Amino acid sequence: MQHDQQAQRQAWIDGLAQLRQQGAIDADDENTLIRHMDERLEAVQVELKALVPEYEERVERDGREAADVWLGQRSREMGEREGTDARRMVDSLTSARSGA
Repeated sequence: MQHDQQAQRQAWIDGLAQLRQQGAIDADDENTLIRHMDERLEAVQVELKALVPEYEERVERDGREAADVWLGQRSREMGEREGTDARRMVDSLTSARSGA
């Protein structure tokens, strides 16, 4: 799993380098995007790990089906929050503000 994450991170970095070479983003934007992705991945991993005990508790108390519904709701909330955060970050990039 760690190898997959490293490979995905490297693919992300390579893609950003191509965008910079094409002039779609500048070096500051590239660094901002890399830093943002690293921070968000770490935060999501921490949040997911924190869900495990509550999920297991809900399975015991309410059954797997109800626990799965709860987990789906939490996942959607996380996704929406991450999407909003990503949009805000992208809108703050130099290239977005300059209309590049």
